[in-house]
Amino acid sequence: QMAARYGVSVPQLSIRYTLQLGLLPLPKTANPAHMRSNAAVDFTIADDDMELLKNLPRIADYGEASVMPVFGGKLP
Repeated sequence: QMAARYGVSVPQLSIRYTLQLGLLPLPKTANPAHMRSNAAVDFTIADDDMELLKNLPRIADYGEASVMPVFGGKLP
């Protein structure tokens, strides 16, 4: 719902959040439309919303890591 309030996608909100934390986001896509969308982050997340995002519960379990090639040792 927060992304909708800003009129952006969840990935755009995530990228903007990372930038406002002073970090460098590294979105990955080969899709030109997604590249353009990922670069369209010329908005500012309000301080209250930044605090809300900072205080979201941490993800305790990302699931079975072995199904992800990079974590499951399945990369060539």
